[in-house]
Amino acid sequence: MAEAITPVVHGGRARWIGALVLHVGGAAVAAGAFGATLAASGAALGAPFGRAGLLVAGGVAAAYALAAVPGSPVRIPIPQLRRQVPDWWRTYFSPPVTALLYGLGLGVGFATFLATGALVVVAVASSVSGSPLVGALLMVPFGLARGAPALVAHGVQTPVQGHELVTKLAARRDVARRWAAVAALTFVAVSAGVGATRMMGIDASAGGWPAVGSAALAVVFTWSAVSKLAGKRRWRRVLVEHPLPDPLRRVAISLVPAGELVVPLLALVGARRVSALWGLGLVVVFTAEAAWVRTRTKGAIACGCFGGRRAVSFGHIAIRNGVLLFLAGVVVVTVADSSIAMPDVPAGTDIVPFAFAVVGLGAAVAVAWRSAVWSGRGRA
Repeated sequence: MAEAITPVVHGGRARWIGALVLHVGGAAVAAGAFGATLAASGAALGAPFGRAGLLVAGGVAAAYALAAVPGSPVRIPIPQLRRQVPDWWRTYFSPPVTALLYGLGLGVGFATFLATGALVVVAVASSVSGSPLVGALLMVPFGLARGAPALVAHGVQTPVQGHELVTKLAARRDVARRWAAVAALTFVAVSAGVGATRMMGIDASAGGWPAVGSAALAVVFTWSAVSKLAGKRRWRRVLVEHPLPDPLRRVAISLVPAGELVVPLLALVGARRVSALWGLGLVVVFTAEAAWVRTRTKGAIACGCFGGRRAVSFGHIAIRNGVLLFLAGVVVVTVADSSIAMPDVPAGTDIVPFAFAVVGLGAAVAVAWRSAVWSGRGRA
C-alpha cells in the first residue's frame, strides 16, 4: 500500500499531499464511524456497565500488555482478517480514490493486519462506554495513527525508491513498537483499575456483571461467526479435516456461523437469557463434536473457531469452552430478559407500505450480495 501513496504515483508533491489528506482523513472517518457503531452496539447490550465495564476494559488491556512483551509466552488471539487492502483498487480506481479507499479500509482496523491487541482494548472501551460520541473520539486517534505512516513516502520520486521503501519497512524490527504498546496498554489497565476503585461504594453499577457477561458472549460469537464468513475457504478446509458425512459438512459450512450469529442478535433485541441459552447449547454441541473428532484422530484438532489456521489440542478447546459454559450459565441464572414488543400484523392502509419495505429490503440484500461477489472476483 505504501507504494500506492507516493509523489511519483500521484504526479508530484502537490497532488500527493491531496491524496495523503484523503487517505488519512478516510482512515479517521472510518475509525470514528466504527467506534460510534461499537458504542451504539454496546448501548443496545446494556452499556455503560459502570465499574464492571472499567474492570473488563482494564483486564483486557492487562492481558494484551502481557502478550505484547517481546518474548512473552502469553498468546492471546487478536481478531483480524489478516488481509492486505485489495491491490486491484490501484488499477480500477484513480489514485486519489484509491488513497481514500485504502484509508477507509485501514480505519476499520480488524479488516487488515494487527501487530498488537491495542485496537481490541480501544474497541472494548468504546463498547462499554455506551456513548457513540465517546466511541468515535476513542477510535479517531487510531485511524489517524493507521493513516499517518504514509508520510514516510514523502521523498519517493521513482518506482524503485518506492519498492526500496516497502522492503525497508518490512525488514524493520518491531521491538520498540511492542514496548510502546506494552507501556500504553499498562497505562490503560492501571487507569481503569484506579477508576474502578474510586467507584467503589458508589451506586454506579449500571448494567453490572450480568450485562457484561451477556455482552461478552455476544462479542465472542460475533467474532467466531464473522471469521468463518470472511474466511469461508479456510473454514471449508477446516471442516474437511473433520470426519463428518459429506451432507453434514456441506450444511455446517453455512449453518454454524448462522447459528452463532443468533447469539448476538437475540442479545441486541433484549432476549439475553435466551441468547445465553442458545450460546450454551452451541458450546455443548461444539465440545461434543470436538470430543468425537478426538476419538478418531488421536491428535490435535483443526478448530477454525475464530479464524485460526493451526490445530489445537482437545484440552485447549475444553478449557476455552468450559469458560464459555460458565459465563453462559451465569447469564442464564442472573439476567432478566427485557420485554420485547412484537409488531402488529399490517392491515388496511399499512399493507402497501409494508410490501414496499419488504421488497426494498430484499433488493438491498440482493445488491449487497452481488456486490460482495463482484468485489471477490475483482480482488487480485
